[in-house]
Amino acid sequence: METNPIPNIFFRIAGVISIISAILMIAGFFLHPSGEDATYGTDPLWVPAHALLWIVFIIALPAWVGIYIVHASKAGKIGIFSFIILLIRTGFRSSIFSSDVTFVPVIASEFPQLFKRIFTNSHIAIGIACVLTWVSGNVLFGISIIRSKVFSNRAALCLIVGTLIIPIAYLSGLPVKVVAIGATINGIGQIRLGYQIYLFGK
Repeated sequence: METNPIPNIFFRIAGVISIISAILMIAGFFLHPSGEDATYGTDPLWVPAHALLWIVFIIALPAWVGIYIVHASKAGKIGIFSFIILLIRTGFRSSIFSSDVTFVPVIASEFPQLFKRIFTNSHIAIGIACVLTWVSGNVLFGISIIRSKVFSNRAALCLIVGTLIIPIAYLSGLPVKVVAIGATINGIGQIRLGYQIYLFGK
């Protein structure tokens, strides 16, 4: 079967998207209210912050595809495995953020007691799956980038370190600004990777 080369413009677009999504992610985390509990849904910054993060996970897909294609031949099994996890986590994160933007503010304002009924075992399981796929996907993808030696190791390290800081900061009860620092480090890695795949498409 004859394979058709991917047009260079795809990589340029993917590069730009990677940079834009990273900037929006950083902005979303810095806008985020001081808590992640759904009762913060009435905070005026809740919807803008989660809307930005929702947009990020939707538009970033072509960027991840572009990054994977460029180093796929050297990424090995860990590369394809982490890439699949990245795709799966997008579905999880999108479902969470869509409810954060649409349902949570209304419930927090009109009937906050309902949150106690929503947080069932299934809801918690989805939340855990969401976090695990996001963290493991980013970390393993970063490792595959380092092993392939196609992109900058610093970019991959930023992706890994920034990703790990976010859940650790949340679980440790550290201020949201510390979480935002992790997102910034992660974003720097994505920006650098975006710039590199943009150059690849020139």
